[in-house]
Amino acid sequence: MIKTIIRNSLIVILSQTFVYTTVLSAGQLALPSGDLIAPEIKQSKYIDTVKQGTDYNITATVTDNVGVKLVTLYYRTIGTEEYKRQTMDKIANTDDYHTTINSESIKAPGFEYYVQAMDNAGNTVLYGYSFSPLSVKTVSDGTAVATSSTSSTVTEAEKSSNKWLWIGLGVLAVGLVAAGGGGGGDSPPPTATLNINASDPTQ
Repeated sequence: MIKTIIRNSLIVILSQTFVYTTVLSAGQLALPSGDLIAPEIKQSKYIDTVKQGTDYNITATVTDNVGVKLVTLYYRTIGTEEYKRQTMDKIANTDDYHTTINSESIKAPGFEYYVQAMDNAGNTVLYGYSFSPLSVKTVSDGTAVATSSTSSTVTEAEKSSNKWLWIGLGVLAVGLVAAGGGGGGDSPPPTATLNINASDPTQ
């Protein structure tokens, strides 16, 4: 009788231990907060040039549905492979994070950077990418100006295209004059006039 009671008690204890162990393991495998939403990073504008010998300040607005844990800046000199990193500090009572790249770390022709944010659940998001970063070029004089990510600079290909356009127009004008000079008889040869109104070609 006593043996039967002891045996049944052991069975009950072992069964409960197995159940509690299974529940505990499942709890450990579950997400700690159920947060699957990554933070958001915004930077309404950035300064795409920096004067040599001066620091460069970077500010980004980072928000999350639960809480931001860490914001990190990655940067490198243009033309190099390896990124350096430094933590961006939160500005009190705002969603802005700020850091400064010291002038000693800024070398010609400039640097590239991107920003990574992580929330309390480990979700991460990037602003810019390692393979497509934001670019900041050094200038020897003048003042850096705030710009958008797009620019309207004339490329070398566009300069070459303008050059060949003018050459083509010149050849066309010569051809028209030559064509108008044909014919016989004593009458004066007809003339052809071609007026071109355009800006000077880009050199």
